[in-house]
Amino acid sequence: MPIIFQEIKNNMKRKIIKQGHNTLTMTLPAEWSKKLNLKAGDEVDLVEDSGSLIINGKQNNGFKSTTIDITGLSVPMLWRFFQSAYREGYDEIKLKYDPNINDYDGVYNFYVNRFGYSQEKEGQTKKSVLDMISELVNRFIGMEVIDCGEGYCVIREMGDISSKEFDNSLRRIFLLILDLFDKMIDLIGKNKIGDMGICKTLYTMDINVDRFIDYCCRINNKIRDSSFQKNKPVMFSTLYIMELLGDEFKYMGTHLARSKKKVDEILDFAEKVKDHFEMYYHLFYKFDREKVIKFGENDFNIYNDHSKRNVSKNKDVQSLRSHLMQVSKFTFVLMELRIEMEF
Repeated sequence: MPIIFQEIKNNMKRKIIKQGHNTLTMTLPAEWSKKLNLKAGDEVDLVEDSGSLIINGKQNNGFKSTTIDITGLSVPMLWRFFQSAYREGYDEIKLKYDPNINDYDGVYNFYVNRFGYSQEKEGQTKKSVLDMISELVNRFIGMEVIDCGEGYCVIREMGDISSKEFDNSLRRIFLLILDLFDKMIDLIGKNKIGDMGICKTLYTMDINVDRFIDYCCRINNKIRDSSFQKNKPVMFSTLYIMELLGDEFKYMGTHLARSKKKVDEILDFAEKVKDHFEMYYHLFYKFDREKVIKFGENDFNIYNDHSKRNVSKNKDVQSLRSHLMQVSKFTFVLMELRIEMEF
């Protein structure tokens, strides 16, 4: 449907104008058109959503930058601030810090060193502010440090993002989570316990999952074409739940690392939970009603298995079973979100 561009007052109601025999037109808000640098002859993207028609301008939304003062922030809070700006799609992030402080915790293995290795009293490795920031930035796909000076550091996105990058990264998340399942099953089946190195291995694997989840969140927020518009909220929820699901493997790793008794009695249950997630993975890409019914039956069987056998003299086995059950619950929630995408 053609649209006439003209200067008008900025209000949200528009009159439909008949132009020609079968053509209806309407005007666009001048301020919105100016903000997106739209002019006569430009193309816009129209998305039909039930009774609404969403008009998206060109992918020229301007250069977005922000400044974060990291002075006094703990590592967990520093992560959250930078991660939030990254996910929101800022092209440039400037970090400000106190130049008189040059003794920082390393951010990459912060949780492993502080919690997983606490029994071995492995101390924190202190870093300079620039080393700490470089370590932080390397965790986020597509970002690079481009300038540093006294009390500040500038990080900028290098390269373009696309819906294809989203698809590739989302597929990568699924495969990385399946790798976590395989690693956990291998550790349980071979009774690899009592080694604090397990914490670091699983934590590193989960960090890779989180990297791609953050990247997908960033693309989800920046891309505004019709292929993304409808399922944006559901997709963000899906990514968030997958992040929580991946975290469960770190918790299981802690129990394996501290266990002094064999844990292979939980192997069968772990394999069932993995099969459950793998079923969801395939249904995500090829939705099938009959297989969804099978998925629901499978979920019920896992719950019954957990209820009947949630008793063990080994407390670490009990904890592993609880975390695996949590993974199963997250998987069911993910399927709920996938079903919502069908409507």
